[in-house]
Amino acid sequence: MKAVFIDRDGTINHDPSGYIASIKDFHLYPYTAEAIKIFNKLDFKTIVVSNQSGIARGLFTEDDLKSLHQFMKDELAKEGAFLDLILYSPFHPGGIVEPYNVEHFSRKPRSGMFFEALKTFPIKAKQSYMIGDKDIDIEFGKNNGMVSFLVTPSLTNDTSAFSILNNTILPDFIVSNILSAAKVIKVLERQKNG
Repeated sequence: MKAVFIDRDGTINHDPSGYIASIKDFHLYPYTAEAIKIFNKLDFKTIVVSNQSGIARGLFTEDDLKSLHQFMKDELAKEGAFLDLILYSPFHPGGIVEPYNVEHFSRKPRSGMFFEALKTFPIKAKQSYMIGDKDIDIEFGKNNGMVSFLVTPSLTNDTSAFSILNNTILPDFIVSNILSAAKVIKVLERQKNG
């Protein structure tokens, strides 16, 4: 079984502050649903993997996050797109809320959310992809044997891209947004299938 793992903030939706605490601050990119529909049509399990340290930091609760994720799913469904699984890590060692104020295996770039997904779906990593806008997303993908996509609107202005390009862990592809990634994946899958 193949899957596309997708970071949330900065990949699926605008990320103006780094911590999105409520539905009123959550705005999908206009092309996100189209991209996810491509994954759905290609028969990928579509899985969100998101570090949400705002819970550990006391900025919002798990219930707040679950409400926001239901809103996200509802908004995508209006355009005929669906997610198979949403995973998140509420932990951060600099947090103030117990029991979340610890380092944890679930937090990207560690592999906890990948293994959590395997409990639900028999995913084959070598047939799967990771899409995200930060170096930890690329590292997460590489750690788990997936082809990785760095989403960055502009290499000249994006410090995340530069930190990756100066690192030993390089993305397989650099694209401007999740829809561009989806179109590349569509071509790659067509090539695989002859």
